[in-house]
Amino acid sequence: MSTRQASPLGVVRAATRPWPGLFWLNVLLWTLFHVLPVFYGIAVGLVFDALAAGNPDAIREGLFLFGAVVLARVGTFELGVWRYSIFWHRWRLLLQRNLLMWLLTAKGSRVPPTATGAAVSTFREDVDELVEYVENWIDGGGLVAFVLVALGVLVSIDPLLTGVVIVPMVLAAVLNRMMSDTIRSRRTTLRLATESVTGYLGDVFRAIMPVKAAGVETRLLSHLEDLNETRNDAALRDTAITEILRSVVQNMANIATGLVLIVGAGSLREGALSVGALATFIVYIPRLTGYLAWAGDIVAQHARTDVSLSRIRRLSVDAPDEALLDPTPLRLDDSVDRLPRPTRAAPLEQLSVRGLTYRHTSTGGGVSDVDLDIPAGSFTVITGRVGAGKTTLVRALLGLVPAEAGETLWNGAVVADPAAHFVPPRAAYTAQVPRLVSASLADNLTLGRESGEEEVSEAIRLAVMEEDLEQLEDGLDSLVGTRGIKLSGGQVQRAAAARMFLTESDLLVFDDLSSALDIHTETELWNRLFDARDATCLVVSHRKPALRRADQIILLHDGVVADRGTLDELLDRSAEMRALWDEELDE
Repeated sequence: MSTRQASPLGVVRAATRPWPGLFWLNVLLWTLFHVLPVFYGIAVGLVFDALAAGNPDAIREGLFLFGAVVLARVGTFELGVWRYSIFWHRWRLLLQRNLLMWLLTAKGSRVPPTATGAAVSTFREDVDELVEYVENWIDGGGLVAFVLVALGVLVSIDPLLTGVVIVPMVLAAVLNRMMSDTIRSRRTTLRLATESVTGYLGDVFRAIMPVKAAGVETRLLSHLEDLNETRNDAALRDTAITEILRSVVQNMANIATGLVLIVGAGSLREGALSVGALATFIVYIPRLTGYLAWAGDIVAQHARTDVSLSRIRRLSVDAPDEALLDPTPLRLDDSVDRLPRPTRAAPLEQLSVRGLTYRHTSTGGGVSDVDLDIPAGSFTVITGRVGAGKTTLVRALLGLVPAEAGETLWNGAVVADPAAHFVPPRAAYTAQVPRLVSASLADNLTLGRESGEEEVSEAIRLAVMEEDLEQLEDGLDSLVGTRGIKLSGGQVQRAAAARMFLTESDLLVFDDLSSALDIHTETELWNRLFDARDATCLVVSHRKPALRRADQIILLHDGVVADRGTLDELLDRSAEMRALWDEELDE
């Protein structure tokens, strides 16, 4: 069954599977917690009847029962909170882990279809919505049990008076059901407004330097205020409808109490109803209406959860329920496990591409019918003018965008799923704009993999970064900041290169690695790499050090292969190659 067919109730069923003992223990504890107040009404009724009869022993019995229930509820509450907090955090982390794992490891291209702000909001607010929905159902059994038992007690006292209590509750339930579509609509609006704010903040953080250079901080803050005002309005509208419904339900307690007093007064005068029985009704009414408010809340929560599920489906694209609701528990102890080294199977002998085609839907640009052969140990450079399709070719080959036609062969065997195949230790990739996370430099290099000090030092040496490391205040423990903002552009690129070298992958793919490096540093990087390893490299570059070293150069023009060959061959026969070579000056 696909996630598109899933319902909020499917999430509840899934929540019972990872830790069944913990889940059902929570259900038991909270059922007991919610049912115990039944004895409050019985105890109060005993006390009032004993007072009316002047029976001290019965008064003491009623007070003792009341005190015992209070102590039992306090103990149950403390234990329930402890056990539920464990379940809540585990279930929340499990949902987030599953969603992230699908985006990272699922077959095919995993390009998020939403903006960064929307993705962050989905991982946070929408996952929380699913967890809160499960929480309501954990409480549900006890609330329903209380309502049934309490109504049974009241019916046994006076069926007519019980009917008077039920009528306002039914009206409130009908109102809640009628408003569910409005609740869903307002929650969707709130989520979209939140996405706008978080997405805008992400864009601003990525462009801090250009913002400062342009001096537009005031305009950006003004726009942020407008977005926040829109979100504030959406939040108020969303909260208002929920609170209005809750207040209507809660006020039904006052209405029901008034009706009981009016109707019960006659029965009290006639002796058909005791003072204690009337007191039992008065004790039960607020809790019955409060639990009815829960019924209204879960209707509203159901609508909100449906919205959150649809947003999770949008982010995860085609993920099945089995992936998003995978019940495999996480390890949540204090130890930190490093990822084991993946096993290398079928080392690269030759990589071939036949008829590779991908076109951008928005611009029509891309690459068409590209053929390519990369023998093991070779250095292949893809070059061409801006917009020729160099980055698109690399991304389509690696499966980062879905190819429309063509096939890729690894040692002659067709690669069915390039996105899953071209990962370490088969291939490692550094994008045109490398991404670092807000952590230490060491963590950015290893990314959780097992790597010894000597291996890290060697990777840093190959990336010509040892002098930079000495200048950093805390060396490898230095925090690089969000997206590596504390490092220079060249340091970010070389850190990304060192990260690649640590994977010891068969194929190293560089997309314009040298754009922020001077000629000397780039030349030294290539020299060190090939002195130390028999590397196979696919490099997008227009720089002379890379072109000089190339075993073959693929010259792209308007998304097609215009020519291919060694540097000397292309300079001899291609006017386009000569023009590119003349534009690039040695430094």
